This record gives sequence, C-alpha cells and structure tokens, in this order.
Amino acid sequence: MSMLQRFLAHRLPGLVLCLAGILAPGVRADVVYPPDAGIINVRQSPYHAKGDGLTDDTEALQQAIWENGMTNRIIYLPEGVYRISDTLRWPAAPGSPLQGRTILQGQGRGKTVLRIFDYSPGFSDSGKSRPMLATGVGTRFLRNAVRDLTLDTGIGNPGASGLQLVAHHQGGLRNVDIVAGGDGSGGVGLDLSPGEDLGPLLVKNVRIQGFGTGIRTGNPAYSVTLEDIQLTGQKSEGIRNGAQVVTIHRLRSTNSVPAVQNTDESGFVTLVDAVLQGLPTKRGGPAVFNRGFLFMREVAAPGYSNLLQNWSSRLPPVRGLVVDEYHSHGMVNIFPSPPITMRLPVAEAPETPWDPLSDWASPAQFGGRGGDSEDDSEAIQKAIDSGATTVFLPNGTWNVRHPVEIRGKVRRIVGTEAVLNLVAAPGQCGFRIGQESAPTLWFEQIEVTGGRVAFLRSVADRTVVIRDCSGISVDWRGKGTLFLENVSSDHPWVVDKGLSLWARQWFERFGGDKIVNQGGTVWILGLTTERPGTLLATLEGGRSEILGGLCESSGTWKSMPMFRIQDGSGSFVMAEFSQQSTPYQTIVEEKRGDRSRRLPNTGPIGGDPLPARTGGIALTLFSGYSGEGSVAPKGTVPTVADPVKTSP
Repeated sequence: MSMLQRFLAHRLPGLVLCLAGILAPGVRADVVYPPDAGIINVRQSPYHAKGDGLTDDTEALQQAIWENGMTNRIIYLPEGVYRISDTLRWPAAPGSPLQGRTILQGQGRGKTVLRIFDYSPGFSDSGKSRPMLATGVGTRFLRNAVRDLTLDTGIGNPGASGLQLVAHHQGGLRNVDIVAGGDGSGGVGLDLSPGEDLGPLLVKNVRIQGFGTGIRTGNPAYSVTLEDIQLTGQKSEGIRNGAQVVTIHRLRSTNSVPAVQNTDESGFVTLVDAVLQGLPTKRGGPAVFNRGFLFMREVAAPGYSNLLQNWSSRLPPVRGLVVDEYHSHGMVNIFPSPPITMRLPVAEAPETPWDPLSDWASPAQFGGRGGDSEDDSEAIQKAIDSGATTVFLPNGTWNVRHPVEIRGKVRRIVGTEAVLNLVAAPGQCGFRIGQESAPTLWFEQIEVTGGRVAFLRSVADRTVVIRDCSGISVDWRGKGTLFLENVSSDHPWVVDKGLSLWARQWFERFGGDKIVNQGGTVWILGLTTERPGTLLATLEGGRSEILGGLCESSGTWKSMPMFRIQDGSGSFVMAEFSQQSTPYQTIVEEKRGDRSRRLPNTGPIGGDPLPARTGGIALTLFSGYSGEGSVAPKGTVPTVADPVKTSP
C-alpha cells in the first residue's frame, strides 16, 4: 500500500462524513435566547424584518446594524430567508476605541439565510465586486463577529462577494455557509484582507461554495486562524494569502484549481491535517503554490499532479501527493533534536450544550441590574443555585465584588456579549470552580474588565471550555483540562503539572512572561502576542507545541528570549513582526541538565542565518526535545535542508 493509500484509508472516512455535513464538531443546531437576554431581534419593533424570502429586508437590517453596532449587543436574525438588494455595512466611528463590537447572530446555518435578490443591479458587474456584508476597512475593529447563518449571493449576481470581515483583538466567523448561487461565479467568498490590523481572529466550521477565491488574506500584521474549513468549486484558488500569518487546521478542499496560494515572500502559512482533493482538469497542477514561508503536516492532495510548487528556487521541493511534515526553510535546533514537531495529541473541545430555555436563569431574576454600579455577585450566585443548567448574563455590565461559586447543576455560563467587571479584592477571583461543580463547564460570549483578579479559579479536576471571550485570566490550582477558543488575555498564565491546555486562536497581550508551563501540557493553534516578555517558558518536564502564530514585537528593545525551555520539551512554528525594528535578540534559550544554549536572531553558531520576515524572523520549525517521540513516524518526509550545527 502506498503512502497516499495509507493516508486516505485513515483520513477519508472522516472526510466523507464532514463533507456530508454529518461531522461538524462544535456546530450548534438551533441558537435561541431568552426574551430578556438583551439581544436585538430584527423581526421585532422597531425593525420588523420579515425573513419571508419575498420582502426586501435591506433597510430593516441596515437600520438594526447601524443603531446597535459598537455596543457589544447581539443583532439576532431568527430562522427565515432575509432578502437583500444592497451591501449591509457595519457602523464606523473613526478614532473611537469602541469601533467594532458588532455581532450578527443567526439561529443556525441553513435556518437563517441572507440571500441577494436574483439579478440585482447593484451586483451585476463582474468587474466590480461588492460584498453582501462589509464590516469595515481600517483598524481597531474589536470583537466583530458573524455566527450561525448562511450567506447566498442568489442567481445572476456575478459581481457579488460574500463577507468582507475585519475583526481585531478577538472575534471572527463561526458556523457559517457562504454560497455563490447560480453558476458559482462571484469575487471572494470570505475576504480577510481589507484591514491593516486584521486579526487575531478565528474562522471555524465554515463552508464556502463557488466564487473566484474562497478565502483571501493579505496583511503582515497579526494573524488569522482557520479550523474545520470546507472549500468547493472555486474558479481561481481555494485560499489566497498575501503577507498574512495564516494557520489552518483541517482544511477540506475539492477543486480543479490550487487549494492554497501563498503569494508574498512575507506570507506565512501553517497547514495541518488537510485533504486537498483535485478534480479532473485539462491542465494538471499543484495543490499548493508557495513563495513565502510554509509549514505542512499530514497533508494529502489526491487528484493533483503534485502537492507543492515553490515559486522561489531557494526553497526545497516536495515530491509526491502526501507529506507527513514539511518545513520550507528547514528545522532549527540548538541541542540534538528530532527534525519534526512533537506531535502532541490534539484534543477537541466538548460540544457546547444548548439547553432548553426553561433551564436558563439570569441574575436579573434575583435582583441583579446589569448597567448600574451595584454589586451583582449575590444575584449571580442565586441564579447559579436556582437549579438551572445554563446561567446567562443579559447584555450590559455586571459587577463582581465577591467570588461566585460554580456548583450544583450549572454547566454553562453565557454572557450574551455582556461585560463582567471584576472589582473583587486582590487575591480573590470572579468565579471559583470547586468539587461540587459539574464535570464539564462552558463559559462563552463574555468581555471581562477590571483585571485586578483572575476571572476563573479552579481547585478541582474539571474540564473547562472558554470560548469567544476577551480579558480572560485563570488561576488553576488543580488537575484538569482547559480549552481556549478565540480568547484574548491581558494577564500571565501558569500551567502546572496535571493541567492540559488546548488553545485555538489565543491573543496574549501581557507585558512580561506570558505563558509559563511548569510540568503541564500546552498545545496552541494560532498564538498571537504583543508587548515584551517571553512568549512561552516550558519548565520542569512540561511539554509545549505551537503550530502557527505571530509575535508582534514592536516597542522597546527585548533582551529576554522569545521562548525558554528548561528541562522541558517544545516545538514551535512561529513568525515575528516588528514595525520599529526592535525584534527579539534571543529567539530560544534552552537548558538541558547543566548545559545552557541560546539561539540568537542571527542564527546558531556555524549554521545558516534565520530567515528574515517584516523586521523579525520566521521559524518554520524550532525543535527542542529529545527522548520519547524523537523517532519520526513511519513515512515521515524529513526536512530537506540539512540540520544546522548546534552552538557550543
């Protein structure tokens, strides 16, 4: 059996289910909120959108977006077909720190459908592409999001694109279908290129059918994380990246054109677990074009003539249609290490339960008043102790002066994009997880402010999922499993022995040592950091793996290492960006036993210099581990470049 046959025998059954819409981890079937959640229902007064598939709802929807944008309020579209005849645009307030914070929420993809009227004059010119939704062009569009709906360009609209999305700090796209109706023509399904500060953001569980380009990214600052993406029927390419840092996990592309094009020398693409199915075509070609930086792991391209074509003659080739692991610019190490990533197990976050509304409770039912200056701790605690399984915070600001205990039947706290203001005394916390809590807990749609204390403290062996939240900090004092998904933080993190952490799209802005792994397990898909300080320190037998991300290292001079390993194990795929040309001088400081070595940004002594990128460097792989797992799995494609010489 060939390598390709072995790969497909293992991967294809899951792929078939995924393409059939049966396998979609984390996809909610029916999203509904209590009437007192503080959301904006576009079918109700004063907007009165119809959603009947016949009425032009453009004016009603646009009014709802303009009047409730930049407020952290959910603009909710119940089940229905909403016809539009013009682009729906997010509000803009140049110079305002509140720019963004506009959330469009459907009841479910396939249930809530936005569709352009057939043969709409505004979308008839194929030479002037216009999006159905446009969230802005510029900077600082914080926390914009679109979730749980379908965008359909209708018939006879060759000038229509799907979504032009700009989100910064935390936000993105979740559980969305974008369909080019009719013959599949149109510009771009998902355009992630218009904003200078686009990202970090997460695009998850998204299916795009048709268009010239499925997904387009472009800017060198910040990063984009894509997970569980299905692309079919594109006319030019599936994904086209310019200078952006793009991390992709579980891409399923079915196309006769290239699945991925990385067109700029600064572009950095991490592609993990992908099946790129090529369809018959008169002119065969590769599945992936690359001019910049490229890391691939477990990628197959059946149906294409070859997997990869490098536009730069300096980059090593790939022969065949399957690669277990590939690094365009080779592997770097400072101690003897395997030429591949650690391949830590990748765990999936448990699917979010959406309990019947009869099982939801709110602190407003117990005297709490979101929006005033009073303490809401007691009201939130009473909601938790009410017997409900879901506690929701109606949109507004809720003040917590005393720790709230998670206990009883509660398994989910959903903020409906509310603000949780932590004003507890130093040494306390916002929420505390004890031994009387449910075995798995979910926290969603919360913006945390205050910052003097931890948002969450755990003293129990529990599984916790934190999703679509900002300002998060955790004080974990027990064993357990923690999932972060589309989360931003301004606080340091410590991962002790007994804790396993899996993160997708994590934005860490703390100035100082950002993440310290003291004997635990850390796996990150798409890490973005700002401000000086060591990104990740791995100590005391800890294991850490980063697959894709960006270190935004502008600002003051940095003498501390970007990464530190001391009697631990780590492998990192990472890009750097420094507008002021003040990059990290030391990339990795590694200590094994009584020996300590450093990797300067000029490269190891006696080895090749590290590749430069936008004022910093690029690591298509740093390997810093030994012992178990040091032998590459059978069939692994080794790095083409010879390993660099280690420094003394």
